[in-house]
Amino acid sequence: MGVLIRKWEKDTNERYKNVSKDNFKKQIHTLHKKLKKVDCIYTEFSIEKDKHSNIYHTHLIIHHNDNHEDILNRLSQFVGGNEWNKKSIGLEIYNECNGRYGLINTQPIQNIDLYRGYINKYGELKTLI
Repeated sequence: MGVLIRKWEKDTNERYKNVSKDNFKKQIHTLHKKLKKVDCIYTEFSIEKDKHSNIYHTHLIIHHNDNHEDILNRLSQFVGGNEWNKKSIGLEIYNECNGRYGLINTQPIQNIDLYRGYINKYGELKTLI
């Protein structure tokens, strides 16, 4: 399953701000630990900066068994959301969850090598086991 995550958090003045790259990395490690409690998985991820701004997002490849619904529930909890919607862009169909702390898009991966190349274009691909 291919996953895109955009994350934000509240500061002391109750305003939303984007998370730093290091904080994002820690949060992905925490998410991986929580997902391992649900299913025997391993995760590949890369954190990259948006082209025209100083905002980070991450792409993940989550290798899992058939426990798809539980993984989606954990992902939605990660961003503080609970409702998944179908979204289509061109010929691609995504599952999308908007939450209080972020946004998640998931999609099935047709060609794993092409997807790895896509998420590895700016940063180093890391694997969590």
